[in-house]
Amino acid sequence: MGHLVLALDFSGLGDINLETVIAGIALVGTAIAWLVDRYFLRRKRLVYRVQVDAPIGVYPSSHMVDVEVRHQDEVVEDPSVVLLRVDNAGGMDIEPHHVHEKVSFAFPDRKIVGLEVTEATPEALGRILQRRLDTENFVDTGKLIVPRIAINRGDSFKFLLVLSGRGEGVTHSGYLAGGSAGGGVYHEPRPRGPGRRTLMFGAVASVLVGALVALFLVDVFQPPDNCASGQLRIVGSTAVEPTIKELRSAYAAECTQADITIATTGSRSGVRSLDETGKKDAASAESVIAMSDGPAENAPDLRGRPIAVVVFAVVVNRSAEIDALTTHQLRAIYAGRLTNWKQLGGRDLPIRMISRVGPDSGSRRTFREKVLAGDQELGITSDDCRTKDDPAARQHRCEVGTTEELLSRVDDIEGAIGYAELGGSRKYPGLTAAEIDGVVPQAARVADTTYRFWEVEYAYTYGAPEPDSLAAAFLEYAGSAQARAVLVRDGLVPCAELPGSLCG
Repeated sequence: MGHLVLALDFSGLGDINLETVIAGIALVGTAIAWLVDRYFLRRKRLVYRVQVDAPIGVYPSSHMVDVEVRHQDEVVEDPSVVLLRVDNAGGMDIEPHHVHEKVSFAFPDRKIVGLEVTEATPEALGRILQRRLDTENFVDTGKLIVPRIAINRGDSFKFLLVLSGRGEGVTHSGYLAGGSAGGGVYHEPRPRGPGRRTLMFGAVASVLVGALVALFLVDVFQPPDNCASGQLRIVGSTAVEPTIKELRSAYAAECTQADITIATTGSRSGVRSLDETGKKDAASAESVIAMSDGPAENAPDLRGRPIAVVVFAVVVNRSAEIDALTTHQLRAIYAGRLTNWKQLGGRDLPIRMISRVGPDSGSRRTFREKVLAGDQELGITSDDCRTKDDPAARQHRCEVGTTEELLSRVDDIEGAIGYAELGGSRKYPGLTAAEIDGVVPQAARVADTTYRFWEVEYAYTYGAPEPDSLAAAFLEYAGSAQARAVLVRDGLVPCAELPGSLCG
C-alpha cells in the first residue's frame, strides 16, 4: 500500500513566529468547537419555556372577594392560566416537512378552556398560527397541537391558555429532522441565555483573544494582496449590491487610496452603459466594472470574469400559507391561470405578483429562462402593488426597480409573490423562500444540480483592465480567499468552490 504525503508550503506567511501560529490554531479550534456545538449538532431546535403556570383566584382565600371565571356562560372549575413561549433557537429555519412528529404540549389533569397566540415575532407568524389553530378542537382537551408551519431562525411566539382542573405542569412531544445529534423540541427551565458549553468556549476564546490580539493582528491579518489607488465605479446588478458594498468596504478599509462608488440599476442596464462608455471614451471605461446576473449579450468588446453563483428564490408572503410550489404552478400563476392562493391549498387571498422592471433586470431574465421556460410575464395592473387599477383585470401584477424594493413589498403585502436573490430574502421575516419542485433553495442544491433557479454572476470590464489599475486589483480581491467569506455569508457560492462546468 502506498503512502499519502501531505506537503504544506508556508513560504507565503512571511515572518510569522511559532507562538502566533499556535495561538491562531488554538483560537480557530475554539471557534470551530463552538460553531459545531451551536450550528451543527443542534441545528434544528424548537425551545419552549413555561413563563406562567398559576391558578386564577385570590390567595390567601378571603370571604370578602370571590373570583369566578366563566366560559360560554358556564363556571370554569379550578381555573388556571399558562403562558408558553416558543422559540426557534437553532441555527437553521424549520420548514413544515422537518416536523416528522407533530409538536404538541399537554397539560396533565387539566383541560383547555381558551387559547390565544400572542407576542409573535414576526407579527405575521402570529396571525398565521391563530388562523391555523382551530381553537374549538382544543376546548375540553388536555393537549395543544402546533400546526405544521415554517418557523424561521429567531422566530418566536407565545400561547396564552386558560385551563380548568387541579393538575399542574406542562409536557411536550414532537420530533424535528435535525443535524447529527438529532432535532427536536426542548424544555428550557431557565431564562434564555448561553449554555454551559457555550460559556466555556466563549471564556477560553476571550482569554486567547485578549492575550494575543495585538500579535495576531500584526502577523496574520494581511491587507488585500494588491492595493491600488484611483477611482472605480461599479454598476449593474441590484441582486448583488449588498455583497458588492461589503467587498468595497473591506477593500477600502485597507487600501485607503481607493475611491469606489456603487450605482446599480440592473444587469443589462449596467452592461449596456459600460459598452456605450467604452465605445465613446475607452479611457473612462477603464474605471468601470459592470456586474451582471448571467452573461452579457451583444457586447464583444467586454471581458467577463465569473465571480460566484447567485442563488435565487421564489418568495411568498407568509399570509398565503404556502411554502412549496411546482414549476407547473408557477407558470400557471405568471400566466394568469391561478389568481387566488386557495386554488393551491392556501388562504383565500388574491395572488399579487411583484416583479422587477424589465428588460434590464438580470433577476427577471433568470426567472423567465429558468422557471417560466422563456414565457414573458403579463402586463402591469397595479401601480402600488396592493390594489388593482382595473378591478376587472384577471391578474394582479406590479413592477419595482430594485431587488430591495421587491423584497420589501413582498414582505409587507398580503398574498404577494416575487423572485429575488436568496441571501437578501433572509433579512425579511414576513416572507418564505418557497421550495420549487420539492427542492429547498440553498447553495448545496446548486452544486448537486437539483436546484435550477440560479445564475452565474459576472464582473465585466471594457477590454482587459491594466494590471496596475484599481479595476484589476478589485477583481483580484473579489476572487480571493479573503473575499470568499463575504460571498458565502451573503448566500452566494464562489466559483472557486464549484465544478468548472457550472461557472463556465
